[in-house]
Amino acid sequence: MVNTSNSPESTREINDLRRAMAKHGIDAWIIPSSDAHNSEYVARHWEGRAWLSGFTGSAGTVVVTRDKAALWTDGRYFIQAAEQLAGSGITLMKDGQPGVPAMADWVAKEVKKQGVVGFDGAVLTLGTTRNLEKKLADKTISLKGDNDLLKEIWANRPELPAEPVFLHDAFYAGKSLMDKVAEVREALTERKATELLITTLDDIAWLFNLRGSDIECNPVFLAYALISQESITLFTNKSRIETDALTVLESAGVKIAGYHEIPGRLSSLPDNTHLMLNPVSTSYKLASVIPPSVALIEDRLPTTDLKAIKNSTEIERMKECHRRDGAAMVRFIRWLENNIPAGELNEVNIDEQLLQFRSESEYFRGVSFPSIVGYAGHGAICHYRADEESAYKIETKGLLLIDSGGQYPDGTTDITRTFACGEMTDEEMRDYTLVLKSHIALATAKFKEGTRGIQLDAITRQPLWSQGIDFNHGTGHGVGYFLNVHEGPQSISPRWFDVALKPGMLITDEPGIYRDNKHGIRLENIMLIAEDMENEFGKFFKLIPMTLVPFDTQPLVKELMTDSEIQWLNSYHGTVRKELSKSVQGEDLKWLEQATQPI
Repeated sequence: MVNTSNSPESTREINDLRRAMAKHGIDAWIIPSSDAHNSEYVARHWEGRAWLSGFTGSAGTVVVTRDKAALWTDGRYFIQAAEQLAGSGITLMKDGQPGVPAMADWVAKEVKKQGVVGFDGAVLTLGTTRNLEKKLADKTISLKGDNDLLKEIWANRPELPAEPVFLHDAFYAGKSLMDKVAEVREALTERKATELLITTLDDIAWLFNLRGSDIECNPVFLAYALISQESITLFTNKSRIETDALTVLESAGVKIAGYHEIPGRLSSLPDNTHLMLNPVSTSYKLASVIPPSVALIEDRLPTTDLKAIKNSTEIERMKECHRRDGAAMVRFIRWLENNIPAGELNEVNIDEQLLQFRSESEYFRGVSFPSIVGYAGHGAICHYRADEESAYKIETKGLLLIDSGGQYPDGTTDITRTFACGEMTDEEMRDYTLVLKSHIALATAKFKEGTRGIQLDAITRQPLWSQGIDFNHGTGHGVGYFLNVHEGPQSISPRWFDVALKPGMLITDEPGIYRDNKHGIRLENIMLIAEDMENEFGKFFKLIPMTLVPFDTQPLVKELMTDSEIQWLNSYHGTVRKELSKSVQGEDLKWLEQATQPI
């Protein structure tokens, strides 16, 4: 069980770790949030950082020295981490904030000369360890990544998952395994690579048209893959692959090897191998067994780029997915509005009811992430997760933020809406309107071929910046297709990512305003990047909403909106009404028609 309380448990576990560190001559131990595949969300076996610290956010790294402990996380989790780390003896490091040292710099300062920094080499990437080596070189501090100290101190640690692996049919995928392999091999030829090592689970699931359930909310399975011009090898336990999926793999000539056989295969690569890998996602442990005679070609993997651009079949199937999910949301929102006045709702039973509405579809395969249901001050915790102890009761005032999504064979959804629960303050209504203005700023943006996400990020934030307001997370992320809800390489963020936004990519539009202990507001749609026009100045792109869910217009201050913003909102609501009118009936249809009336 993960410790999420502010009890002395974390202190005891940290002391156990320090004793193990002393036994092995280690001065600092690093535990990231990732697994052996650099996944954002991980199986319980790899939740060591959460187990040790009590902090349950999806992003963070804890470092324990002989006398100190610190945890780094990003702006999405500052409030949550402060609450969960209270009393643990672990210092919160707000990553990226002024005056806060980066993890590697802090380690270099805290560890003595010729000291030893340890970590489990299976969960720290090649790129991260190289950065550490540079930071620690002046003090001749050595790295030790050949052991996992959690094995010695974590009693009843969960085993590695081995859930069934099933076929994602070409009816949904749009391309066969061999079609995708041909594209990958073409990319390898261009890069003069003879082998491709794939360690990221969503890339593997996409390439092989397979899905699993080894990680909560993410339909992936533990595996590695090696691709050459002559062979395709999938490293996962064969016994868990369902019969029809195995038939497809065998007919394509795919070799199946055991999950734990990958280090041995890498260590025996021929001297003339040119191996392509991504140092950002390849573990230190795997990289360390590759013979020095093997030439490494380090870059983002071709599977990552190919997966990001949805094919025509995926785009068409997704439209039906969003109609289905939108209809479930309409039924839910009407239920929510009807039941708030009774005073019996709280953050937990709202989440349960939302799950019930989605579950009524025969195509529903689970949620795409744990729902965020935050009333009043809880809405200001970006990735808040309610439980019976923490859940607020919903009153007939203020704002309720709900961020949720579903997994379906024909798509992955991610929707955030903020709802008026009754009487609102002027500040709440003003903030809501500003967030919608920011959302519309991105939704209506036209941008030239080659545009990076950081450029659109500034456009999105302008309505907030003009009022001296900002939010501490990215504006948008990529979304998988019956895969991970967070998918790269595309992003809209204040951080620089050298990834051009291209037609066929999905990106979310989710600005927000968060006021500690008061309220949180976020409005999110999934958008499809599409071609808009081409002329003597070049190619220009636009964004098309895929999400089909009405925005609550009750908190809007219409006087703060421009005519063009009102026109966009009315047009969007007209599309929602048209697309969902055949998917809802009776009172739900009447509610939809009323909720999407022009303002």
